[in-house]
Amino acid sequence: MNKKLMALAVAAAVTAPGLASAQTSNTPTSIVPSPGLATSNGITLYGRLDETIMYDKYSASAALANGTVSEVKKGDIYSPGNAMGIRGREDLGGGTSAWFQLEIGVWPSERLDTAATTGNNWGGRNSAIGVTSGIGDIFLGNWDTPYKQTFGVWNSLTSGGFSAAGIIMGQADSTGALNNALCATAVNNPSGTVTTAAQGVCTTEATASNTAFSRRINNSVQYWTPIMSGFQAKLMTAMAPYQSPGSTAALAGQSLPKAKEYSANVTYARGPLSVGLGYDYHAGLRPVTTANGIVDAKDTGIQVGAKWNFGPGEIGVGYEQLKWGNTATGTTLDSSLKVPAYVVNGRWNIGPGAVWGSYAGAEGKSCTNTVNTVTVIGSAACGVKAKMYSLGYDYVLSKRTKMYVAYNKIDNGSTTLANGAQVGSSYYYIAGPAANSVPSTAAVGFQGGQGTNGGLAQGTDVTTIGVGIQHVF
Repeated sequence: MNKKLMALAVAAAVTAPGLASAQTSNTPTSIVPSPGLATSNGITLYGRLDETIMYDKYSASAALANGTVSEVKKGDIYSPGNAMGIRGREDLGGGTSAWFQLEIGVWPSERLDTAATTGNNWGGRNSAIGVTSGIGDIFLGNWDTPYKQTFGVWNSLTSGGFSAAGIIMGQADSTGALNNALCATAVNNPSGTVTTAAQGVCTTEATASNTAFSRRINNSVQYWTPIMSGFQAKLMTAMAPYQSPGSTAALAGQSLPKAKEYSANVTYARGPLSVGLGYDYHAGLRPVTTANGIVDAKDTGIQVGAKWNFGPGEIGVGYEQLKWGNTATGTTLDSSLKVPAYVVNGRWNIGPGAVWGSYAGAEGKSCTNTVNTVTVIGSAACGVKAKMYSLGYDYVLSKRTKMYVAYNKIDNGSTTLANGAQVGSSYYYIAGPAANSVPSTAAVGFQGGQGTNGGLAQGTDVTTIGVGIQHVF
């Protein structure tokens, strides 16, 4: 039975061109062979389907004097990162091969709301064309950053969407191009006023979240070294095709951000041990709405992790520190924020399957608040701690199919301001079920939306009980 469990865990957690499993947001790329060397010549069809019947409870969350966000209990079917793809490889001789991968998101439950459509096209998930040789791999396309791939070093949870990877760790999961400044609601200019950058037409290519660090980036270039004595390094940069000069009548004299991103990792995997270090730097991604603000604020993430397999089980630990740079200047309040986060997870083989569990936490620090204002960036809030608990059991039916039960809770912290407003964290599942949100016309301090696109009101706790099935091919 342990052999079955190990085969399924490897198939679910590891992916690269030439391996017969699909990449998902919650099972990030782990330490894998160079992609072009991972398969023989020819075309391979692969995929992963993972469906969870969920019972969700969203706690009540207090708003300003105009009302509350009430408790919600409901059922849903959650499709965490399902995908299908094709891979091909051709031997060019002399130890060199050309390869490609095209991947698309798939939803057997037929959810078509906006949270589920970003990767719903060929090339919308990990897709690229590249060359493999004795000096490593270089490829071009839409692929997980090396920083995101480092999650696979410590991640032991491969059932459903209940891993901390891309939720507590990495802030949020996102796919798309680097941001288009001309689609921002406002840009900064030297005159000290904020003006609208409406140009009538914005690119139809989806842009990635400007605050997430679990990122799959379009228009990217990656280089992976060969694996040498268990060590491998990966480097990535992304092109920013939507940069434009501020020289038109509407933008004369204005300063526009110059979006850029660089990501890297170094990993070691030999025997039962895997260790990794990841780094990500991006700048010019967050809109600036204050006069004379810093349009190219620098955001960085650094992550370390390790996992040890001791036969009947394994345990993984990870730590990261995310930092969003200051966008304000002059007498305006410093808007920077640091968020340290950590995770401990593992699994233990029992009978024809395994028990698995995880605990993760994150807290906004090194930030400046006022009596009635708290710095909020993405899912994190200054001085507020969020926690996530997961517990489940996999029942292995074959090397490709398993069923599982799961319990998960996301505990979003909150704080009440002097004016009565409640501000808190809003961590939530990747491409999650429609959540407990408030209308966009509600008080400032809450994420907008009508509960149909995964928006979660700040400070809302989410408790989930799920039963699911997963099949990889």
